[in-house]
Amino acid sequence: MIPSTKTELSGLRRLNDAVLAPGDIILTTTTAAVSKTIRVATRSDISHAMVYVEDRSVMDATGEGVHARNTQRLYFEDECAVHVMRPRGGISPTQLATIVTYVRGQVGAEYSTKEAVLTALGGARTWTSKQFCSRLVAQAFESAGIALVPDPNYCSPADIKNSPLLVPVGNSTVMVSAKEAAFWEDIEDVPQRMRDAINTVLLGARRHNPTIQTFDDIHAHLIQHPEDDVDFCQLLQISGYLSIWAIEKEKNPWQYDLELLSAGPADSVEEYCWSVLKNEQAGPNRYFVNRGGYRLFTLQSDLKFFQVMLDLYEHLASLHRTRVDIAAKWLEANGRLPQQASSHLMPHSPEWFTVLERWDLPQAMMTRRVLELAGNPNVCSICGDDPAQVYYLPARHRSAGGVDTLRLCSDCLEIRHGMGEPFIPLDGSDC
Repeated sequence: MIPSTKTELSGLRRLNDAVLAPGDIILTTTTAAVSKTIRVATRSDISHAMVYVEDRSVMDATGEGVHARNTQRLYFEDECAVHVMRPRGGISPTQLATIVTYVRGQVGAEYSTKEAVLTALGGARTWTSKQFCSRLVAQAFESAGIALVPDPNYCSPADIKNSPLLVPVGNSTVMVSAKEAAFWEDIEDVPQRMRDAINTVLLGARRHNPTIQTFDDIHAHLIQHPEDDVDFCQLLQISGYLSIWAIEKEKNPWQYDLELLSAGPADSVEEYCWSVLKNEQAGPNRYFVNRGGYRLFTLQSDLKFFQVMLDLYEHLASLHRTRVDIAAKWLEANGRLPQQASSHLMPHSPEWFTVLERWDLPQAMMTRRVLELAGNPNVCSICGDDPAQVYYLPARHRSAGGVDTLRLCSDCLEIRHGMGEPFIPLDGSDC
């Protein structure tokens, strides 16, 4: 659990997650020589930029490439500047989702020292698909229609700090106790294991195609070169990418067990539970989104790489749903959250399609086509027959994501029952 900070201080600071919000921009520096060079060249007190993507998580571009980091492990010396900036007037949920999707889509992209230096010194304006910190931030916001700087491809952290579209966030750091620093030093850095695994996969992929920067590039390459399927699957295995979830689960078994969670200190447990629910409200979960993407890939291609990744993200989505459910149950059991009434989306409604498209785009496309051909939204979701009744799946039979309701004719209902899906009639008034 989160360690107590009521002890001697370490002389370090970290980000104050209590005041930060997804979409915030963190501008920092270090005492390293390269940071001093950037500060001098840009006449600023900062040399690095990051995006806060969810509670206790930032993404940035460093010498390791573009990756996520845990804010509880990011420490800043007292003499180093730390500024947190937020879009003036806030950002919409759609803009935030676009920004987060962009930076996560850049995971693994190589760091371009040359282009970062050219930004500071002023140089050629041609640019590559590689990244550096301020470019990543500016391009992410540009993708959401927020032009922080005149040229998002070549900009410095100082340019972002001086953007008229941003305002500072106060009280953005807190002191780190020596006990807290020691606690995290003794805990295995699973995000670092993930960064290493991702870089191993991408480094191996670049031996086949030097232009590959991200997993999206791997997907495009495999579609064009299916003969590399076996080699790329081996990269997933040897890197450890497919099993890091097991390390995380073994390290934090209490996240998946209400009894273990309840044995922890109440204050820390409650903070953790609210953090889980807060992240859930920030936008579509990346495991669900990625699962949906790989579901589509597996239908378009019979490559093993896509099936392996689909299986992985189905499992990650299931683990995530368990964490959310356990956190909500603890809050309910301790009177911190009203017991949530069961609710279901009405089949074929806009909200129903939004959820289904995220989890299983092919199924959503098929259902839309069925409704179009039938000319009637009240037909069977599967075959288009009429009459069809609304049914739902009991909680223990539901998938980790997607919808739990369908309109089914009697034939499709029988088929679903035969597939082990015990759909139950739903009174429309309960939707």
